[in-house]
Amino acid sequence: MKSKCRNTWNLWAAGNEQFWDHIAREGYGLFDLLKMIDSRNRPKRFATLGLINQPGFRTAAKADKYGLWIDEAVEPENSAINPKIFGRPTGIMGFRLFPNPAFREKAVVKWDAQKFYDDPKYAAQTDLIRPYRIGVACGACHIAFHPTRPPKDPEAPNWDNLASAIGNQYIHEGRVFAHNVQPGGFFWEMLETQPRGTSDTSRIATDHINNPNAINSIFDLRSRLAVLHDEELSVESLRLPDTKPRMPVPHILKDGADSVGTAGATLRVYVNIGMYSQHWLKHTTHSSDCAGSRLSALRQLRKTLSTGLPPRRSSRMCSDSSSG
Repeated sequence: MKSKCRNTWNLWAAGNEQFWDHIAREGYGLFDLLKMIDSRNRPKRFATLGLINQPGFRTAAKADKYGLWIDEAVEPENSAINPKIFGRPTGIMGFRLFPNPAFREKAVVKWDAQKFYDDPKYAAQTDLIRPYRIGVACGACHIAFHPTRPPKDPEAPNWDNLASAIGNQYIHEGRVFAHNVQPGGFFWEMLETQPRGTSDTSRIATDHINNPNAINSIFDLRSRLAVLHDEELSVESLRLPDTKPRMPVPHILKDGADSVGTAGATLRVYVNIGMYSQHWLKHTTHSSDCAGSRLSALRQLRKTLSTGLPPRRSSRMCSDSSSG
């Protein structure tokens, strides 16, 4: 059970590689995680982006068969990790690499890795199909250095230097997810106001407020359960498992978002940050400012959980990411 939970937290992208691939194609060249993971930047990845390099990898000696620069493995990943479920490593903790099933025939002929890296107009084409999709696991924002065992070199940690739930106090979220945004515009300035080590979990399910918060450290849960607060739950919250109109709730999140109960607080993040990609691909009109939500994400998620089937994909996709 522990290994399954750990894999879910550190490796599982919940299918959101579809969402981030769509963002890359519809985002006017501003968002592209495949560019962000460029292995040639591994020696300065922590300094510039605050990301944690995965132990057992190194800077690629050459581009791969598609002309892309992906970190090379020095030691193989555990064979128990199924690449069909979890993808394969990018060399960055929490970011996983998946083959793109749409990369075939005309897409293969059109692909030019040199132009992808060097020609912004080419990379921004909405019909450019990339060889890979990048999925983002919870660990991307939560894995960081163990406070009592920090690495000698932050660009080259060992496994015993890492803690899965400490919260990445160093991540530069704007530069990671909007890697191609250039200085000088409003979007750049907005992202630059965000302190390192913070995340705006309502950016995709937007509340139109620039409100990044520090990424929570999740530890000592047993003690937190001993100090519960009575909360009144209503409406949709009561549809979740093990909820009552009034019940004691452990508080972890600073903004009170967990007052709806542990299940609701957990699902809120799953929906808000884009991991529930089926919803955002079907029910939004903007890719970077998803303000066009037409249905309750929670109701749609409840239907998915009860049937085990994702909602039907609509041809109505996001088309405007200029607002950020």
